[in-house]
Amino acid sequence: MTGIQMLTIALAIIVPLSLLIYSNSRVTDVKEVMRAEMRGQIAELRLLIERNHSKMMLKLAEMIGRLTRIENERRIVQ
Repeated sequence: MTGIQMLTIALAIIVPLSLLIYSNSRVTDVKEVMRAEMRGQIAELRLLIERNHSKMMLKLAEMIGRLTRIENERRIVQ
């Protein structure tokens, strides 16, 4: 086998492997960026859920108070 043939075979092996390694590193980079973005979005959603939960609990407490007042007024009238 001549030197040119060995070089061709070596390049045929090395180039695809190096491209595979490079693409895997890019995929890892993308995954890390996506993971960071998802964490940020999850944190925002948690805050939104907590805020809405607090609002709903206040409304529920207000409605319970109104209902209790109405029930007490009806008992007085009857």
